[in-house]
Amino acid sequence: MMLSQPQRFDDQSNRTNECRNALRAAFEELVDEALTAGWDRYEVSLALSELGEQLVQATAEGAGSEADIAIAKAIFEIKRAF
Repeated sequence: MMLSQPQRFDDQSNRTNECRNALRAAFEELVDEALTAGWDRYEVSLALSELGEQLVQATAEGAGSEADIAIAKAIFEIKRAF
């Protein structure tokens, strides 16, 4: 599946929303495949959430500084609350 490229370059929150929209179809397809394979929606939800957290953690650790890690984790937790 081809994903659309970012159209916005100035506003990070808009880019995040745009990225989410670009990924939505592939994400829903992955969920459907997991459900068809026999996993239940709760298992799939938890697994995808954990994988997302691991990606945020790895990205933050790759940023290098403790401040970058703390900021990335804080942003993830704020977004998760909504």
